[in-house]
Amino acid sequence: MKSAASPHVQSTTNSSQSQQQPPLLSCSGLSYRLPDGVQPSSTRPLLSKLRYLLDPSSAAFRGPTLLRNVSFSLPPNRMIALMGPSGAGKSTLLDVLSHRKSNGTVYGSILNTSPSSCYVQQSDCHIDNLTVYETLNYASLLRNPKSWTQSQHTERIDYLTTAMGLTHVSTSFVGSSFTRGISGGQLKRLSIAVESITLPSLIFLDEPTSGLDSSISLEVMSAVRKLCDEGDRAVICTIHQPSIDTFELFDELLLLSEGRVIYNGRREGAKEYFNELGYVNEKDSNPADFICEVAGGMVCGGGVDPNVSYGESHVKTPRELEKLFKSSSYYKPVTIDPNSSNSAMPKSPNNTWTQFKTLLSRGVLTNKRNKAYRNSQIVKNIIVGILAGVIFYQQGSLNSSVWNTQTDFPESAGYNVVSILYFAILYSITGNLQAIPMLFQQKLMFVRERESGAYTTLPYWMCNSLVNLPLIIGTHILFTNLTYWLVGLPADPVTVAYMFLNTLFVNLISFYFSQLLAARCSSSQVALAVFPILFMFLSNFAGFTILLDNVQTQWKWAPYVSFPRWAYEGLVFVVFDQKKPENYHTLLEYFGFDDWKAMYSIYILAPYAVLVNLLVLWALMPAKSQVRFFKSKSEDKVVNGRGDQRSDSRSSSLAMNMEIFANAGPPSSLASRPTSQHQGRPTDLPTSPLLERVENDTIPEDSEVEPTQPLLKSPLSGDLPIGNPEGRRGSWSVDDFKRNSENIQLATQRGLNVTFSSLNYSVLAPTNPKADQNSMLHILSEVEGRAASGEMVALMGASGAGKSTLLDILAGRKTLDKTTTLSGTLLFNGLPRSRPIMRRSAYVTQDNVHLASLTVRQTLEFAASLRMESSNKAERQERVMTVAKMLGIDGILGSRVGGELIRGISGGQMKRLSIAVEIISLPELIFLDEPTTGLDSAIAHEVMSAPPPATFRLFDKLLLLANGRTCYYGDIDDAPLYFNKFGYVFDEDRVGSNPAEFVVAVAGGFEKPNLPPDRLCDDYMTSETHTEFQEQLEENLQGDRNRTGEQNNRSGAKKGTTYPSSLGMQCYTLACRQIVKTAQDKRPLIAGIMRHIIVALFYGSIYSNLGPKDILERCSLCFFTLMFVTMGQQQNIPIIFDERLLFYRERGAKIYGNFSYWLTGGVSVTPLTLVWVALFCTILYPMTGFRRDWESAIFFYIIASMTGLCGLFYCQMLAVLSPSQQSAITLFPATLFFFISFAGYIVQLPSLPNWLSQVPNISFLRWGFQALVINELEDNTYVFPEPATEVLYKAFAEQYGIYGYSKWTSIPILAINMCVFRVLTFLGLRYVRYEKR
Repeated sequence: MKSAASPHVQSTTNSSQSQQQPPLLSCSGLSYRLPDGVQPSSTRPLLSKLRYLLDPSSAAFRGPTLLRNVSFSLPPNRMIALMGPSGAGKSTLLDVLSHRKSNGTVYGSILNTSPSSCYVQQSDCHIDNLTVYETLNYASLLRNPKSWTQSQHTERIDYLTTAMGLTHVSTSFVGSSFTRGISGGQLKRLSIAVESITLPSLIFLDEPTSGLDSSISLEVMSAVRKLCDEGDRAVICTIHQPSIDTFELFDELLLLSEGRVIYNGRREGAKEYFNELGYVNEKDSNPADFICEVAGGMVCGGGVDPNVSYGESHVKTPRELEKLFKSSSYYKPVTIDPNSSNSAMPKSPNNTWTQFKTLLSRGVLTNKRNKAYRNSQIVKNIIVGILAGVIFYQQGSLNSSVWNTQTDFPESAGYNVVSILYFAILYSITGNLQAIPMLFQQKLMFVRERESGAYTTLPYWMCNSLVNLPLIIGTHILFTNLTYWLVGLPADPVTVAYMFLNTLFVNLISFYFSQLLAARCSSSQVALAVFPILFMFLSNFAGFTILLDNVQTQWKWAPYVSFPRWAYEGLVFVVFDQKKPENYHTLLEYFGFDDWKAMYSIYILAPYAVLVNLLVLWALMPAKSQVRFFKSKSEDKVVNGRGDQRSDSRSSSLAMNMEIFANAGPPSSLASRPTSQHQGRPTDLPTSPLLERVENDTIPEDSEVEPTQPLLKSPLSGDLPIGNPEGRRGSWSVDDFKRNSENIQLATQRGLNVTFSSLNYSVLAPTNPKADQNSMLHILSEVEGRAASGEMVALMGASGAGKSTLLDILAGRKTLDKTTTLSGTLLFNGLPRSRPIMRRSAYVTQDNVHLASLTVRQTLEFAASLRMESSNKAERQERVMTVAKMLGIDGILGSRVGGELIRGISGGQMKRLSIAVEIISLPELIFLDEPTTGLDSAIAHEVMSAPPPATFRLFDKLLLLANGRTCYYGDIDDAPLYFNKFGYVFDEDRVGSNPAEFVVAVAGGFEKPNLPPDRLCDDYMTSETHTEFQEQLEENLQGDRNRTGEQNNRSGAKKGTTYPSSLGMQCYTLACRQIVKTAQDKRPLIAGIMRHIIVALFYGSIYSNLGPKDILERCSLCFFTLMFVTMGQQQNIPIIFDERLLFYRERGAKIYGNFSYWLTGGVSVTPLTLVWVALFCTILYPMTGFRRDWESAIFFYIIASMTGLCGLFYCQMLAVLSPSQQSAITLFPATLFFFISFAGYIVQLPSLPNWLSQVPNISFLRWGFQALVINELEDNTYVFPEPATEVLYKAFAEQYGIYGYSKWTSIPILAINMCVFRVLTFLGLRYVRYEKR
């Protein structure tokens, strides 16, 4: 791969000149410490946390020091690689140098003299429906001067697209995870081009090759090298496990370990330096991997002090390596002139108006192309508008009296009109709920662009205030017109205009509230949890559910801050004042709206909208930096806590993609595999994973920072025992796995051989709707191979070669439908695939899917219960310990698995856990899909037991794919020799040569002579290797069939078993797992308890001591109680989506079926719902003026609980039937309005037209509301005094349509609703599948 050499050659010729130029970036004695306080660690004891509360100045709670005395300089035309193991402080250093840290303390000096700089973050963030050219064009308009002409912008874009290799995709959409777009490598190059649009002189790159294979990584970094050389620029780049060609692109190397500099200098000098220290690397190892292994403590060198005997070898600590480097000739001190001034932070060259116009143009274009969101809003408003209009059809005429003088309550005609107006207010508030996830995506883009100096907060806020107005106004016109004319409200133009304007203000205010929540909350889940509480508060003080005159004294202020109150009051007044029906003054007086003018509402709502929007601006403003800087020694009084041992949150990737499918075969020790020989690792150190080192480390004595606390040293020279997975420098080697596997005896397996030939797989091309042969996209063509018992086969190829597709087909996980075709021969032991055969295999997918709140032990124990046929608990526990020890995770069995929100085990440990779960049943055939993707070389070493070249030699066979075709299949050692026939030369003597990278580069067309991949595949089909495979094919298959028959006769295997465990064991295990998962995740439990307590106290205070005339308030409390217990179940939607992928994986592995998962679906949340509702009712009921007898109170709880369970099962049904979490959240309020509309509260049921009279029967809220109202008001002599109790109740009940019903009727009907939702959920699990593989 010599194409990358030329830029590097150019840079080396300029090295002497660049060294003479003043550096663009330099730092001296740079240290960084996190803020003081209790660190989020599950291992810190409770008494220590209490001690911190009593004595916050305690040294034990000083923030950990992540960087220690870092010094280096970076001149122009140089690229420096920032490397080190995970947790070394690489990303922290990059953030400190670029001023991205928001808190903590920085010691030392930083000098940045570059005229401009940019920061390319690890994750890519772009607008998916813009093209590459449009993305760069808007970046140029925002970041380059306003005086530029469009031709100058185009010239800059053309230069960068050429330099980054994006010219051929300039008109392609960027795309995302859900929409088709450019590839991962192109996306990374686009990110670099966007940040480099101003051609800055200093470029910060954070993991630019993460997730990319070696070939694409080389393309990306070659483009960066070209950019560096063509403009006197400097690049500092964090990178994990670069290939030899990528590594050679760099000029300098800055190597960190535990925040300490252990090498800084020429890249090619690093290997020589560590060789001088006694470290010896293998001949064919990659120098970059060797250097990282030294920094990670995975190889041993000589002693530090020549006067001290260290034995055969010694594992040096980071402190020792730092000391050795500073005493060597390679070390060059960096001094910074204290009078030097730093360059200014990136700032937009354009004024606010120019930024606003550019952002508005981009926002309009993206909204125009976002058809899915626009169409969903249009359809939702049409459906809800028609629904409301049909329910209240022509009830707005108001031709009769609107007040019942007998019951002293509004007549149905008047009540239904005020109800539809209240419904319009409620819908206008909740109609923007689904905008919150979209706003969060925009927020991420905004924060990045603001930090890079593209624009400030003000123009972004101005744009967001206006860009969504057309869609909001357009959809609002649809809703108001449909509702207004179907209901038959006054046809007066003034009333129509007022109705539209009034509710539009409500819509805008609620949208700005959504923006406010998105700006202030940490996640969309938190914002969605806060929204219902805000909705309950605003809607209860609108004047409909609680009459304004009846508001409790302590809440008299609330209606004045509730904007729905002002909107609702204006609507009711203008409609009734225009029609002037009989007794309308009495109705207005009843609601407290008699002394009002319609325009008063507009005068209040308009400034209210402005105020909320100003709060959005306040919420978007960047937080003030809490970073403290100290330069002089006199200012530096610092006590350092324990060194940072956390994993770097930015995952890194391997230099190539590799898939594996291996056979367990007969038992054989892991030690029998070829291994790489590491130099003399000490064996006398203790290896107990329970050993915990206590060290209060300080910055070295030669630092400007003065230590003020004594140093507590560990008796061990190393940080932790070698092989301890808890240790930062305790990465596992081949020898560690061999040692752990020596005494492990596994059961003998029968063996399972898989053979495939002429395998073809095609999918329907998305641009052609008709399924014919011409419109099919061929993913795999004539693929062949075999994995025999006891063999390991490496499945390799460049990105897009079809590796994962082939594995999915072999493992039986590929989704096959009418849009796909699959043909060819695929046999297991000479027989077609069957469920019993597939149960003898395991598939370790690329991503790790576990329950974050479970511990490692619990995860393995539940896996053993589900996957093992044995019902003996002791046998299952023994298997757990055996597999855990074999994979080196027996020391972390008590640790939480963790996830995005829960801190847990490391990436390497997570991958080993994934393998352990799949092999817990000792399968005979194991498929592994890229087991080292996203891991650095040290962690990949843990997972695969060797560095990449040695890993390659662990395999017996190689199946190499190119463009979905077989490029080579045969012995792995013969692969380089095979390609020599076509002019490819693999130089084994070259330092760092890797045969794995060589074959991938050949298949991808990146290695000279750069033959087309299709030609290599054609040549293979005519080669002797292919002919030999075909000749042995039938012989191998016949041998497989004979062996299978003999094995079946000997084993007497069970027949007719569908799953490894019985239905009872499946249900028991899944139920226990659900309960343990829920019990160990305390935050949702605490949040649920607090939410029910707060809302109960809120309702109890505003509805306290209800009087005899507070009939509407009693009905309102019954209704909103059911609304709360139903809407509160929305938080269960994310639970289903959190478990969906795990369910798909376990069902695909034939561990259990839909029925057992469905039976246990609500086993943990159902008791929680009952407990929470009981807590809610216990607080609420005594505070109100409800009936004071036990029967009524218990019945109130029963109905509330059953309604809550209906809401729970309804949310589970929506989650199962919806393709995404956002879709389910969007559907929930929209469909809930149907049940609300027919509950009997907003619209009185007798007023419905005859053809709708039976529809309320399918609303579970109707039966719950009806039962609670009857329970409260029937035979209630306090509300309906004797002797007219029956007469007054009958008049009221007939008006609401509940007369003649018994309250006990609702219990079986609610139970039926629960059953219906559960059955629909099962049908969704059975027939709806959104995992498309």
